[in-house]
Amino acid sequence: MIEKAQKFGGPWSLIKTKIVARYLQAYSTALKQQGFHRTYIDAFAGSGAFTFDQTEPLLFDDEESAAMHVGSARHALTINPAFDEFVFIEKGTRNVRALKKLVENHPSARVIAGDANQELLRICEPSLWRPRRRRGVIFLDPFGLDVAWATLEAVAKTHALDLWYLFSLSGLYRNAPIRIDDLAPEKRTAVARALGDEKWVQRFYTEESSHQTSLFADARSSIVRTLSVDDMEKLVGERLREIFPYVARPRRLRGRTNAPLFSLFFAVSNPNRSAIRLASTIAEYILRRE
Repeated sequence: MIEKAQKFGGPWSLIKTKIVARYLQAYSTALKQQGFHRTYIDAFAGSGAFTFDQTEPLLFDDEESAAMHVGSARHALTINPAFDEFVFIEKGTRNVRALKKLVENHPSARVIAGDANQELLRICEPSLWRPRRRRGVIFLDPFGLDVAWATLEAVAKTHALDLWYLFSLSGLYRNAPIRIDDLAPEKRTAVARALGDEKWVQRFYTEESSHQTSLFADARSSIVRTLSVDDMEKLVGERLREIFPYVARPRRLRGRTNAPLFSLFFAVSNPNRSAIRLASTIAEYILRRE
């Protein structure tokens, strides 16, 4: 019995969970044969189940909105052969309670109540990974731009974790208003935290080519956002490739109105060519098929 299912997302949420679950199945099967200790980390684990968030009228029909769907944590626990270790990180009190109930019969699983960014800096300490035959998969499915760049760097430095990262494109362009005059300090900070530095501002904004000369012209700056959503996604990929040996072309997830919502990125932290070849072959196949 699920104590509490979260309300969030929509049909795109089913796509991401299915892709990650399929990768976990193939990954665990492949590495089981190689004798690795396999760890799965879900850093924004939620409650283990969800229903669609009906925040806008007519976005989903009643039956679709009411349906309960299996979340990434619950999917992971059904993988066969099972992972040797499961780590679920969640800060919401109700979700933590639901996760603890979910893992009651899974002694290899533990639930950590806390901030994912802080906890991952500890869990991803390189010394915990390199001396052992330990490999793993980590899924980052945050709210908005909640993943700090320092967290991604920590994941990359393990040289042992394959990363699935649901990046919020909508969170990015909503925090980057059309006119730079409307770029509030907190929004600028949020994007810099997600992308790692302030250079994003130079990429996003340029001066308009035409200027108003009327006495009634807008007195504000003529610097505006000119980067397209495609280019924003490309920039995120470029940044990830600076710290990961391999990053796949992301899967774009859209809403019911066809608006771009997320980019599902896959990256490999292990620089070993054989490891990259195996992981990329599996991931690219699944990203194309689903």
